[in-house]
Amino acid sequence: MKSTYQDALASYGIGGAHPGGLHLTKQILQNENISPNTTILDAGCGTGQTSAFLAMEYNCQVTAIDHHLVMVEKAKQRFAREKLSISVTQGSIEDIPFPDQSFDIVVAESVTAFTNIQKTLHEYYRVLKPHGILIDIDMTAEEQLSDEEKFHICTVYGMDNVLTEQEWIQQMSSAGLYPVHILAGSSISNHLQQPQPMHDPEFHMSPNVTPDLVAILIAHNELTNLYGHLLGYRVFRAQKLDN
Repeated sequence: MKSTYQDALASYGIGGAHPGGLHLTKQILQNENISPNTTILDAGCGTGQTSAFLAMEYNCQVTAIDHHLVMVEKAKQRFAREKLSISVTQGSIEDIPFPDQSFDIVVAESVTAFTNIQKTLHEYYRVLKPHGILIDIDMTAEEQLSDEEKFHICTVYGMDNVLTEQEWIQQMSSAGLYPVHILAGSSISNHLQQPQPMHDPEFHMSPNVTPDLVAILIAHNELTNLYGHLLGYRVFRAQKLDN
């Protein structure tokens, strides 16, 4: 089976792979009313960096899920190492294995865009309690892409589509998540030109990372350089308003 971008991230064990990393996550979440009674789903938890931060900072009830077995195992290792009682499940966020109205907040960081977006957004809606909050950090096209540009990007990342900000808002609204607010965002080029917070990138590398996985991350870097003015990210905050 051909390796994917997610396989490469998992093998390198990259924590906070989204633009801004954990620093941005902390800034966003400090504005939410999180208490020990708050139930949070970390959708596409990766190595569990955000889940661990939430549990340690707010002592809240965190549930983590990721489809990638390597990510799940690295998240479990983190939680055991840091003595955190966080439940982590291997599963798809297109078909979240939890009951309706289970969570006050869903946090999704650089994951929704790599799924069937419509299915995933409807699942976020389903598992959120009434008035629950979705915080979604995701890849966003800065303008309408040409067919060639979109094909190149989707091929490298294994995606179906690259949405503009307005298309994201429309998709969320149609899933019942509204109003949608943009909390932060930038093109990749502009983001890289800004002063970045001082922190060491987090890696928990698997043994024997294969050349094809290295090649995928090289292709990612090349894509960032080529399309940095066309690709960016947005931090979306949406709410489930009805029952």
